[in-house]
Amino acid sequence: MKNVERYAELALRQLDNAGYYLSRYGISDKVNRHNLIALAMTSRERIKGELSRLELRLALQRKQLQQQVDRLSETADHLIEQAPAPVAARLLKAKARII
Repeated sequence: MKNVERYAELALRQLDNAGYYLSRYGISDKVNRHNLIALAMTSRERIKGELSRLELRLALQRKQLQQQVDRLSETADHLIEQAPAPVAARLLKAKARII
């Protein structure tokens, strides 16, 4: 873990040095560790938002699917009630396997 921290610090120092020379020559003053961190945090928040959106969409799809399964089950129950007893018993077994 120490090596990772050491290399990260080295990379950030080099980024700051590059930013210093770029700003010194008037090219850009936006290259530094603070802007890099801000960019990373913004990207992370955007990804979190996208993940939340996908989780919500999945939850809605699951709810709709469950409602359709419930309606199908109710329809099957209604049809089984109207069937003769020997047929109804087989239909109940089939329904138990499927639903």
